Amino acid sequence: MQKLVFDIETLAPDFKDLPPNLQDHLLEKFSQEFERKSREELIKLIDEKLSLYPQFGEIIAISFYNPETKRGAVYFKWEEEIEDWTENLIDFKRFPTEEELLKKFWEIVPNYQEIITFNGNRFDIPFLLYRSLKYKIRPTYALLDRDYHIDLFEKLSFNQRIKHLSLKLTALSLGFEDPKEIYDGRNVKELVKTKDYRALTSYALKDVLVTAQIYELWSNYLRYL
Repeated sequence: MQKLVFDIETLAPDFKDLPPNLQDHLLEKFSQEFERKSREELIKLIDEKLSLYPQFGEIIAISFYNPETKRGAVYFKWEEEIEDWTENLIDFKRFPTEEELLKKFWEIVPNYQEIITFNGNRFDIPFLLYRSLKYKIRPTYALLDRDYHIDLFEKLSFNQRIKHLSLKLTALSLGFEDPKEIYDGRNVKELVKTKDYRALTSYALKDVLVTAQIYELWSNYLRYL
């Protein structure tokens, strides 16, 4: 059975660069949820959270890993021309637009019989579907079908019996390397602004590799319970 682990990284514009009507809308929504915060605190919070929303954010990188072949890839959106490269069985490939990146994703996934994510049902997959809709790209795979998709967040929370689960905490508690030790999702915007595509792709790769390690541990010991 061909298996594919994947993970996405997302990026959103700064609050100050949004149209005034969207700024007002976001301030109103966030002020309802965080009543005691000042306007400045709300703007900082919005800037931290905006990349989690596909209405505002875009997919800047998708990392893949096949736990059977030990090969992988990081496909990333980057406007400047960059030579593709391969390192330690990982292919790094640039796409000039998010639309082309998404088209490549939907071209790849039908080749696999099992898809593995961490929190994919609540974040990665809805984000992918929403952004694909923006470009009128038809999905080629029923990613939300639990017969084909293993979401390790759901498997290891045991139907929400274990709380506060995250990729970082799961990796550390199970004895794996911290994928967020140097960078986390909050650093993506800065890496893009400083044009550090090497750091961006390295961070994206770490997430998918540790997800694959967690998957192999789960598959060996808990899969058939």
